[in-house]
Parts: sequence; C-alpha cells; structure tokens
Amino acid sequence: MGFDGAPSCHGTPGKRLTILSIDGGGVRGVIPAVCLEFLENQLQALDGPEARIADYFDCIAGTSTGGLIAAMLTAPNANKRPLLTAKEVKEFYINKASTIFPPPSGIYGFYDKLRPQFVAALLPGPKYNPKPLADLLSETFKDLKVSDALTDVLLTTFDVQAQEPVFFDKQVALRLPEFDIQLKDACLGTTAAPTYFPAYQIPKPGQSKTEAYYNLVDGGVAANNPTDVAILHAVKDLAFGFAGDGRGGGPEIKGYEDILVLSMGTGSRIDRYNVKDMVSWSKLAWVNNTGQPIVQMLMNSSAYLVDYGVSIRFQIAKVKENYLRLETGHIDGPAAEMDNSSKDNMKNLCQKASDLLKKPPKYRNAMSGALEQVPGYATNEDALTNFARWLSEEKRARKENMDKCLAASTTEQAPRAAF
Repeated sequence: MGFDGAPSCHGTPGKRLTILSIDGGGVRGVIPAVCLEFLENQLQALDGPEARIADYFDCIAGTSTGGLIAAMLTAPNANKRPLLTAKEVKEFYINKASTIFPPPSGIYGFYDKLRPQFVAALLPGPKYNPKPLADLLSETFKDLKVSDALTDVLLTTFDVQAQEPVFFDKQVALRLPEFDIQLKDACLGTTAAPTYFPAYQIPKPGQSKTEAYYNLVDGGVAANNPTDVAILHAVKDLAFGFAGDGRGGGPEIKGYEDILVLSMGTGSRIDRYNVKDMVSWSKLAWVNNTGQPIVQMLMNSSAYLVDYGVSIRFQIAKVKENYLRLETGHIDGPAAEMDNSSKDNMKNLCQKASDLLKKPPKYRNAMSGALEQVPGYATNEDALTNFARWLSEEKRARKENMDKCLAASTTEQAPRAAF
C-alpha cells in the first residue's frame, strides 16, 4: 500500500524484480548521488542504520559516471557489506571531481578560454590524463572483480574494434570468465568518454590468444540511459535461472506488474539551434561549436527514446506506478559541462539535486511524449519515500518466503518416530 493517498505498487510482494538504473553525465553524477543518499536515508528509517541501496535491488545498472556509482554501491568490503554508503558516494564526487577533471592548464588551458571552441578541438589527444581516475579506482576497488558485486551489477561499454556494446554483468561474469574483469577496469571502460579520456584496452580474462582484448570507450556511445538494457538483462538473467542468488528466494515475474524500476538521470545539456544557424556549418562545426552539437543530439535523443519507450510499456501494462524516473532536465551554462569540477559548480549541482527532490515527479504522456506530473505525489521526495516503502516491503516479503521454505525443509528432514 502507499501512504497518505500515494500510489500503490503492483505485483506480488516477495516476487518483484527490482532495478536501479543510473545515466552517464560526468561530474553531474553527483545529482543522482544526492538523490540516492535521500533514498538510503529513507530505507534506514524503515529497516535500521545498516540498510544499504544494494540490499534492495536485484540489478543496479550504470553508464559512464552512472557505472561508477553502480560499482561503488555494490562493491563489498571485507565483511561482505557495501564498501560505500550513498552519502560516501556523494562525497567522492564532491571531493574527487577536481582530481579526475583538473582545471585545464598549459596549451589546453589557454585554448579553453578561447571562442569558438573548435580551436581546442584541433589539439591532439584526449583532454584529460586517465591516471588520476585509474589511481582512485585502484585505491577504491583494489582487486575486486565484477563477480564480487553484492548484487547484480551491469556496467555498459562500447568496443570500438568489435563495433558493438559490451555489458559487464555479474551474473554473466560468474559463468563466463572473459566477462569477469576487475571492477576498476570495467569502470575505466565505461567512463572512457571520447575526447575526454583515451579508449581503454584490457585483455579478456581466460583467453589464450594475445589479440583477445577489449577495446573500450564510454558506454554512453550505446546507452547513456541504461534503463532499457537493465530491464532486458535482469529479465534475461531471471529467465535463465540466474537472478535472485542469495536474495531470499528471488523474483518470479509474470509481466511488468512484477518489475519495479527506479531510473535516475543526470540532466542534459541543451544548446538550441535553428536551420538558419546550421545551414552553413562545416563538418568540424557539427562536432564542436558551442558544445558538441552532433554528440549532444545523439545522446539526448537516445535518452529520450529510452525513457519514452520504458514509460509507454509500463503504461500499456497499466502499471505505470512501477516505473519512476528522476531527471533534472535541461541544464544551461557551465553547470552542464560534464567536466566542470570547480567547487562552485559541484555545490551548484548538489543544489540542483536538492531542488529536484522538491519538484513533482514526471512521466511521459503516451500520446504526445511530453512530460506530465505523476498523480499522487507532490514532490520527488514523496515518490522516493514511497518507493523506499515498496523496497522495504519487498525485502521483508522475500525473507518471510525464505523462512517458510526453510521451515518446510526442516519439517521434511526431521526424523520420523520408529514403529
């Protein structure tokens, strides 16, 4: 049940498939991190101070910065509990963003101040050295592998040699060794954003051929909003009998009513153009002209289509309440830049996240595709608070199901009286 007239969750308690998906977006990843801190606080209010995000989701998927968040939420510590709290993930962004994206210096710093921006685009090599990020990831994850994640983690990348996406999924990694790479390597792959960081090459584990390598760039090339991919992989793992390992029995879905999805965006940069402006653009202008027009268009349209498609499918199934998307929408000016790691901007992004929590949640109209307010909620805080109740209910129901199974098993195995 909901609370104070809020929507109720569909499906059978204890049998729902729970999914968290987090978009790419560079330093704007602090926005979903703030929202996840709020969600984790609500879960702790319900289930105690040790409650963690990873305890409640069957699959946590992320692209680029979202992949980094997914890995940090699911990586285990020595006690097989989540390595970081949601609050610590947020603090990682606030404290380490300037290490990953240091202010431009030298020739890049000089040209970064010039306009038009295409001057900087002519410089050789990516904008940033990946070593600071690699060092942070090594320090955080040590030698942990994808298969070590506490729940199913899904990190998206794109292989430039194979020209197809590569998804690092815990359930697959447990069964196919070539996908069981170290978490730090998966994170370097999913965050290797073209023009910002170099492509990342790593050998495929268990492969004897010397040419058996992954050649990876940012998963945003294929799925900057990984919600659709997350649903597909989670349902696939369930269909093949992989999902629910060690999670109190696991889900048994009959349809969308038994799928519960929380999708988190990072905002989007919108530089608006018109035909008059664009008619004389050169090839270079399409790549770098007050932003990166063609890149932004592809990523924004891809994210829109995923949100629209997922939203419509839940509406067709008459269970739209089971899908919640948190998105700040368009971000203008310097705050939209994926690498603006200044203290002022990180503070600004945290404020945008706080503002988002106070705004009403939105969903896509099935006919027009326009955003409309979700009925039953005044704010995203209300929606997340209710979502936390659903997650807590699901976790308790699974435990009850498991306890019943154990009790039945014990009864069956009890010795019978001799005659």
